[in-house]
Amino acid sequence: MKHVSAFLFVLCLLSSPGPSTAQGMMRDREGNNYKTLVIANKVWTAENLNVAHYRNGDVIPEAKTAADWDRYNENRTGCWCYYDFSAINGHKYGKLYNWYAVHDPRGLAPKGWHIPSDVEWLVFTNIPKDGGRPGLAMKSRQGWGNESDECNGNNDTGFSGLPGGSREVGSFEGIRMIGHWWCSTESEVNFARIRSLACNSEDLWLHTSLKQCGNSVRCVQD
Repeated sequence: MKHVSAFLFVLCLLSSPGPSTAQGMMRDREGNNYKTLVIANKVWTAENLNVAHYRNGDVIPEAKTAADWDRYNENRTGCWCYYDFSAINGHKYGKLYNWYAVHDPRGLAPKGWHIPSDVEWLVFTNIPKDGGRPGLAMKSRQGWGNESDECNGNNDTGFSGLPGGSREVGSFEGIRMIGHWWCSTESEVNFARIRSLACNSEDLWLHTSLKQCGNSVRCVQD
């Protein structure tokens, strides 16, 4: 009877139309563990991707300098870096990937997972109730802005979005103030779509980013 009750509990959890902050785990091929959340019957990672290998085991080059980053992008080669090229930032925010890594046919997401399209992100816009905004429900409860800012979220969705910033053309921008996540959706020849959370906003924004920029990545289970 205990086994039946446990099965029914899991079944109800997976079929629920709303979010679940019950945390599962995803493990990548490098041994990194990621918390996960269930929302609209889909399992998402609740932490930013931090892999240095494609799904098939090939190494994704690390850009350790601005010159490295520019060289890989000129060759349209997938690469990653840490914010400010500092591994200390990687411990909290994960890696920043260019579009060429996201779009590489060898697979950036671990086996059984994929990078969400811009449409898949829409599940978060349908969750807040009573006039709440999706960004507020997706941002972590701490870590946003400076001490004088009121930028933190309530994390009602369990997404735990952090302001990891981005690698823009020639500079790093936005740590503690903004978080950008790649979509698997291209918009133009030189651009792809991203979803963004910002310190001064309670919304989830849809923008475009140059493919040579570096942004964070979340994954969705197939």
